[in-house]
Amino acid sequence: MTTVKIHSKGTITIPAKLRKKYKLEEGQTLTIIDLSKGAILLTPKVSQVEKLANQIAEIFKDEGITFEDLLQTLNELRKTYNRS
Repeated sequence: MTTVKIHSKGTITIPAKLRKKYKLEEGQTLTIIDLSKGAILLTPKVSQVEKLANQIAEIFKDEGITFEDLLQTLNELRKTYNRS
């Protein structure tokens, strides 16, 4: 268990060990969730675009689809549309 102190203007310092472990960097936005009964949860805010991109990348990885596969398919589609 780690404790932190609230400083002026409500700032807290996340210990270096945890910042490194969770790859938290200066300027990064965090989300605070009130779990009630005095408990709060602090989590890194992930953009929806980044979240969706990661999900798509995971699906491609699971299906064995490579970046080269995507480029090949794109080139084939371009040829098809250019013939029309």
